[in-house]
Amino acid sequence: MAPIVFLNMADDLHVDGHKAVEALRIKHPSRAGGFFRSAKEQVVEVEMVPFYRAWKQNTHTQRELNRIRDAVSGAQKVMISVHGPMDAVDHALIRDPQGGAGEQVTYQELGRLLLELMAPNVYHNLTLVTCFAARSSDYAADHLQLHTIDWTDSFAYKLFNEICQTREVRMTARTGELSFNTVSGASEVQSELSIEGTIDNRTIQAEAAVGQSQTWWTNNVGRLTGLPLYSPFAVSLTVATNQLTPAAKLQALRDLRQNPNLPLGGAETPHCLAYLDALIRLTEASGRQADPVRGKYGKLVYRFMHGVGICVFAKYPHPVMVHPFPGLAAHTVLMRKLKK
Repeated sequence: MAPIVFLNMADDLHVDGHKAVEALRIKHPSRAGGFFRSAKEQVVEVEMVPFYRAWKQNTHTQRELNRIRDAVSGAQKVMISVHGPMDAVDHALIRDPQGGAGEQVTYQELGRLLLELMAPNVYHNLTLVTCFAARSSDYAADHLQLHTIDWTDSFAYKLFNEICQTREVRMTARTGELSFNTVSGASEVQSELSIEGTIDNRTIQAEAAVGQSQTWWTNNVGRLTGLPLYSPFAVSLTVATNQLTPAAKLQALRDLRQNPNLPLGGAETPHCLAYLDALIRLTEASGRQADPVRGKYGKLVYRFMHGVGICVFAKYPHPVMVHPFPGLAAHTVLMRKLKK
């Protein structure tokens, strides 16, 4: 069996997870076969959604279960892909290709499924290819502040708790949105700054006053352009929003706010300034949201240790235990258990 078995539960069409498989095959290319043998694939994908649904209804076949179980037991690493909402700690999602809400997969259901697939007498190295799986329910908190987070309050921890006491397993999960570099195949994780910007952007967009100012500007910008007292502002705002970089755009908008060149006491002036203020806030949040993804970032490692229970380690920038003994540096024995 291939060193990596990728269980794809991301969506009905197996498109999202397959992108990760293609990236992983760049990092782990197939090995050349012998004279009479074809090349051996290092990453094998298993399309899991049909099996998962049949398994839930108890209509799956034993043959299919054994096929997947054998693949999982023979793999050096098992990766399971399912979507993870930022603000959910009790379920993941199978994405609906039609744009619907998606099919919820609770941590209990996924745990039972993994117990079916993992052999009791085999060491399993499991990776959750699930965005935000290691993030707590206080998702807006800065998860770089390791000592302030309840690491037991995450989808990943709850899932691990379902499987770790009867299976020998090391599991990893990420705190942010997870992707794979299409050139190197390496995993990349959304930064805390980007997550902060994403949350702020969503919050600002939801404000009624912001929506009203955007609607007002859309309905009136054409008329304002034809008014001598408001035309300079409209033109300057257009120039500012057309700047080539987000940083230049934000600076131009802030400069315009300092000198908007609007008539004092004009009937339209408060509306123009309200729109400009909202645009500045959204642009600033979008700038943080666009912070580049990071390699070797945001990884949590989960192990069950007899006499202690579930131990959670933050792997980067250097291994440190975050639960149950926050701040404890990983000593030699724990480092061997962490592995790469």
